[in-house]
Amino acid sequence: MLSCIAAAVLAGNLFATVVVLRSDFYSPLQQRLQLALVWLIPVLGAACCASFASIHGRAVPKPDERFPKPDTFDLPGGEGNSL
Repeated sequence: MLSCIAAAVLAGNLFATVVVLRSDFYSPLQQRLQLALVWLIPVLGAACCASFASIHGRAVPKPDERFPKPDTFDLPGGEGNSL
């Protein structure tokens, strides 16, 4: 039973380590500090660092994909929206 818990904690720490090291959002110092947190506070540190690193690892949409082009504005008030 104890060996299964230890194996699960080790697997979680290894997963968090890989996620933190793959993240290019953080500086090398921040990565080292996060890895220290992962290995010094195994369960909570691993969960927090893996969560933050995965959030920052998501792709940011390009501005042209997120905002409509000037000719496609659909504003209330019809086509004569000039002031």
